[in-house]
Amino acid sequence: MPLSPEPAEKSAVLSPLPQASGTRDTAREDALRQAPGRPVLMLRPAPVKVRAITCHAIAYTVTHVLVERDDDAGYQASWEASWLVRRL
Repeated sequence: MPLSPEPAEKSAVLSPLPQASGTRDTAREDALRQAPGRPVLMLRPAPVKVRAITCHAIAYTVTHVLVERDDDAGYQASWEASWLVRRL
């Protein structure tokens, strides 16, 4: 049988969730700062396939491509080796 919560626990204040666009912009900016080379060239989002996952390419360097995807795990932006990325 579950125990009833203590009165101190009832007064917990929850902070509001960040907006989705702010989270996306922050994740994208963090990924761009961690680029594995220079210069970084921005692209118009183009559909690509990385391994078996469909995503969008948004930037690239000589050796890597920045891809973004929005799936059940949430928004993710990551650098992938260019030889793993195939245009759809």
